[in-house]
Amino acid sequence: MQTVNSIVVLGGGTAGFLAALALRAKMPDLPVRLIRSKDIGIIGVGEGTTVSIQNHLFGFLNLDCAEFYREVKPIWKLGIHYLWGPRASFNFPFASTMTAATPLPRKIGYYCDEDMDCASLCSALISQKRAFGRNPANNLPDVNGDHAYHLENHIFVAYLEKTALQMGVQIIDDKVTSVECGERGVERLRLESGRVESADLFVDCSGFVSELLGKTLQEPFDSYKSSLFCDRAVVGGWERSTGELIQPFTTAETMDAGWCWRIDHEQQVNRGYVYCSSFITDEEADAEFRRKNPKLQKTRLVKFRSGRFQRSWVKNVVAIGNAGGFVEPLEATAIAAICEQSQALALGLRNLGRRFGPKLAEVYSIRDARYWGAIRRFLSIHYKYNTRLDTPFWREVREHTDLAGAEEIVDFYRENGPDSSWGDTLIDRTDQFGMEGYLTMLVGQQVPYENRHAISPAEARVLQQFREGHRKQAAMAFYAEQALSIVRSSSWEWNVTAGQK
Repeated sequence: MQTVNSIVVLGGGTAGFLAALALRAKMPDLPVRLIRSKDIGIIGVGEGTTVSIQNHLFGFLNLDCAEFYREVKPIWKLGIHYLWGPRASFNFPFASTMTAATPLPRKIGYYCDEDMDCASLCSALISQKRAFGRNPANNLPDVNGDHAYHLENHIFVAYLEKTALQMGVQIIDDKVTSVECGERGVERLRLESGRVESADLFVDCSGFVSELLGKTLQEPFDSYKSSLFCDRAVVGGWERSTGELIQPFTTAETMDAGWCWRIDHEQQVNRGYVYCSSFITDEEADAEFRRKNPKLQKTRLVKFRSGRFQRSWVKNVVAIGNAGGFVEPLEATAIAAICEQSQALALGLRNLGRRFGPKLAEVYSIRDARYWGAIRRFLSIHYKYNTRLDTPFWREVREHTDLAGAEEIVDFYRENGPDSSWGDTLIDRTDQFGMEGYLTMLVGQQVPYENRHAISPAEARVLQQFREGHRKQAAMAFYAEQALSIVRSSSWEWNVTAGQK
């Protein structure tokens, strides 16, 4: 067993600062030094998140919600609007929809052959580009916990850096020139300034470079290429026009050799085309991207690989974020993974008296592998069953995508339809999407199933009233611009755990 009396975090992006903050939040007397090179910078694209970020920021880290909104200026994300599959479009709302109770004898998925838009209030809000319904008690925005954020990455990282300094993290602006190893793993880092840094534990947050885990310790990498074919993204955007509504959701649009995201910020619209370089050149991708988005300004290329290192904790090195693994941007899981990994590391060390041995490293790595594997499985069904386009790329992925363990869920659905009652048996706890997520994507892509339900006239009347109620509520709801104006007023008070009044 090794006692941890000091930690060095390598990397000053989202992963580095979130990891450092988690360690200091749970072990405030533990010295944490963060080394970052301003020459390297951050990827800096518009970033989508999942709902787990609220618990991490305002629960686990106990950060001030009002300060976060004031400084980071996030835009709410209620879910994902998919231009995907045979429907014109469908919504993936973060609020429970497929598993929620309804006044109907079966779950709502059995009634979504024709229309999914108003299957829940959250879905209806997305369809009408509204952010929040009205709280009947005060007629103010009902800012509940069923949302995530769109973040401008450089602003978010600046906020995390400021918070880290306030929490006692020592930030060292320097660049690693060499890494020295010994029996326990990494012994010391030699920096460009001549400085030498050693620690009991090193947290590798160096991004795709994976300076310590991949490059230095040579941990083998497991590719997810058989399930997730895309390996590049061309990224750009434009300044929001006057009167152009803020869309409080992410859009995922099918493209010839992949898909395109849209992430709205207050002053900027960010778009990115994620594609497979085996089916389209970078120049062709940029041209297709611009045809679909004539407002695009300057674009840039980001290369990545989907997969993970076999172990994320090796000797005295723990990798967090892209340094340990990356699964393409679909469903915006990157920050959620960082939060999950940071929490596991901080709690693991604190609960064991700041000591670790080979078994803790092994169990941590197993947990992390399961987490990445669950994301891979879920994303695979997005590709396997998207019949929207008949291009070489989409023909290839429909025929050859490896479901990587999702087969049992799909087989159950094909036989029984969108029934959620066996979700606990079919889906492991490490799968953040649950039966709700799988059913939304399978129903949304109109994957056929056998156990059809004949809707009676009485059910049809109840269904119409159910949907119409959501539609009317959404029509009265606040646009994002309106809600932002209200929550920025001096009279607004935030709930510290859920980001709500």
